[in-house]
Amino acid sequence: MIEWLSYSRESLQRAEIENKPIFLHITAKWSAYCKKMEEEILQDLEISEIINRDFIPILVNRDERPDLDSIYQKASYIIGQGTGWPLNLFLCPDGKPFAGVIYKANEHKDYFTTMFKKALELFHTSKEKVLKRAQIIIDAIKPVEIAPSSIREELIQNPEEDIVKEIDYEYGGFKKTPKFAPFAHMDLLLWKYWIKPKPWVLDAIEKTFDGMLQGAIYDHIEGGFHRYCTDKEWKLPQFEKLAVDNAWHIINLSYAYSILKRELFREIVTEITNYLRENLLLEDGYFAASQFGDSFYYTWTEKELMKISPLTMSMVDEKAMVNDRFILLGRKREILKQLREEFLLERKKRPLPHIDSELYANVNGICAEACISGWRITKNRELLDIALKALDITLRELFKNGDFYRTRYGTKALIDDYAYIISALISAYEVTGQDLYLQSAIRLLDLAIEKLWDQKNGGFYEGEYLVLEIRNKNIHDTSYPASNSIMIINMLKLYGILKNSKFLSLAEASLRAFSNSVSAYLSPYYIKALLSYFDLLVLNFYTTLDSPVGKTAIEKLTPFTVFAHRERSKDYIIPSVGEKIFDPIRNSEDLSKFLRI
Repeated sequence: MIEWLSYSRESLQRAEIENKPIFLHITAKWSAYCKKMEEEILQDLEISEIINRDFIPILVNRDERPDLDSIYQKASYIIGQGTGWPLNLFLCPDGKPFAGVIYKANEHKDYFTTMFKKALELFHTSKEKVLKRAQIIIDAIKPVEIAPSSIREELIQNPEEDIVKEIDYEYGGFKKTPKFAPFAHMDLLLWKYWIKPKPWVLDAIEKTFDGMLQGAIYDHIEGGFHRYCTDKEWKLPQFEKLAVDNAWHIINLSYAYSILKRELFREIVTEITNYLRENLLLEDGYFAASQFGDSFYYTWTEKELMKISPLTMSMVDEKAMVNDRFILLGRKREILKQLREEFLLERKKRPLPHIDSELYANVNGICAEACISGWRITKNRELLDIALKALDITLRELFKNGDFYRTRYGTKALIDDYAYIISALISAYEVTGQDLYLQSAIRLLDLAIEKLWDQKNGGFYEGEYLVLEIRNKNIHDTSYPASNSIMIINMLKLYGILKNSKFLSLAEASLRAFSNSVSAYLSPYYIKALLSYFDLLVLNFYTTLDSPVGKTAIEKLTPFTVFAHRERSKDYIIPSVGEKIFDPIRNSEDLSKFLRI
């Protein structure tokens, strides 16, 4: 059994004192590959003995420390072994990597024992070369400092054109594989389509949503999306389900329904929220982070399908198979809906994939945000109650003694924790009118500025501390929108609500900080933030949320919009954009016309 240590100063000091290299293993609880490596390699007695005797073993959960993971993933790429999980690197005692070993399912124990022995020999016989190589690797991944510049209004001129060039118009999503759901890009395309409908933008949006929903990345039995697909047709998913992914799907599809009015999108929002409630919402009232990617649980033999109904064979094909088992496709949705109970009955006979039940701030922030969006378009009040409870529990457990944590293990909050929770708190304030959510958002923003703000150039660092001489500050969207862009929108919304120039100044400083680093394709959420900077619509409430016009505002999920609760004694809403103030709106019909939703 490997005697794992945490990634800490004490662990690195132990490596220095004992003059041993570090074996760093970064794992993901939801990854089938990580589980296989643990079972086939790391639990082997001979390998465990080698690691414990000759190395300082350090284990990192990538969900808990994505800041560490991102740095070591880049180092792994420079070393030449690619990226992904499990990630296995050999480090010098100061934490700098000098070599790695890739987990391959077809490699046996002897391969790993050989690689461990080679790394050990290299460290002890060529230490000077090892240290020099490690520093070269770190120097190669250090971020380049880019000076702030003026806010570039030209970036909002037709950004959709840069995005649609990369769209796969046959199957949706982008042309490259593996295929991830393009959350930030779809969000921007939807907002731009709402501003000015263009048929080719609509085509890109619908091809992507339809491609995913007709493919196998979506679980057509229990709802919820898998993380990504390895093929261009969305037929071969990696089966893990992450709460953050599904929350972003809810947000994307909620806006898609609100703008495009396709009933299918509202149905899918209902199915995903049902999946979250039934599988990832724990008894304590917060959301678990993920469900393990067990391919057996989600796949079917021909015999099993025929037992349910001969019609099921029309929902599968030979391109969507893993380990000689079929994956259901979504091309026969009406038949699937009719047979769903039979499918569920058979599936529930199988062991349920493991749930990661740790409380993460970022997970519960984005899930709360998603449930609020889902409530606004489905009118299911339970979703709002779930969102508010998850926020309350997260703040009670993780926002303590003037500090904010990512987990209950004392891991300090990262920028995505702040961004997601603050955004959800602003949304909670909007739809409840309760000032306590707004005040919590302000306190967290003040703390983020204290802990993570770049005093020289603006923008937020990923974490509080330098890691290997590196402190990342990101603006490019990955599979998720960049947290810095979300923070810009948060600050703009707070300015719209409170008219405190501090928030506007901070937002402007962030926009300037990244102005020379972005493009519509690489940073679509920054473009969305920039659009919000120029055109954020504030609905100033001089009425209650329960009034007819207040209820209509709730039901109209509108881009570039934030609610500001002013008074409750009157019967109207006054829209404003910047310094422009519109006439009061007193009825639902006029508000719907004004919002164009």
